[in-house]
Amino acid sequence: MFMTATAHLPSTRSQRLAALGQTLMQRLETPLFVIDAQGAVLEANPAATRRIEHREGLWLDAGGRIAIRQGGRWVPLSRWHDEVAMGREVVLTLEADGAPMQVTLRAMGDGGEACWMLATIERVVLTRTDTMRRRFRFTRTQAQLGEMLCQGMRPTHAAEKLGVKISTVRTHVGQMYEKTGTHSQAQLVALLHAV
Repeated sequence: MFMTATAHLPSTRSQRLAALGQTLMQRLETPLFVIDAQGAVLEANPAATRRIEHREGLWLDAGGRIAIRQGGRWVPLSRWHDEVAMGREVVLTLEADGAPMQVTLRAMGDGGEACWMLATIERVVLTRTDTMRRRFRFTRTQAQLGEMLCQGMRPTHAAEKLGVKISTVRTHVGQMYEKTGTHSQAQLVALLHAV
């Protein structure tokens, strides 16, 4: 279809692209927003706006700068600007109620001081090992051992694979019983399979 420049239609290619970008931004269900080097929100789609308004792990100060909750305190996203401007992708855990989420920061532009950051909020897909660590507060080694037991590995073989003594594995298994409220290896493995 041929478009003509009229009062109600964008007249330049850049205006048409901007209008297209705005339309796409509004229709995306993935929460995303664009911020400048100082952390000021330049643009946000409705899904991101809702999260920010409800303070679901994100907070907007009076100056329009956004912060993320890290370790129970608010940290400005501008803190990661230099890292993102150098071309690195930064992934941050979003401390909010509900399903585990993460914020990914990516560079927009050529980098440097004028670099904008695109922030997307996505659900984190947890492995069974990650779930064991979160749900039962297993150590990394206990989660690895739990995974090995779920795969049918005997404790003696798990000790060899982990490079520890069998007595260490037995200590870990005992601690895992306490953390899960189970009393036997069969109960523990059944519970871990259900995770």
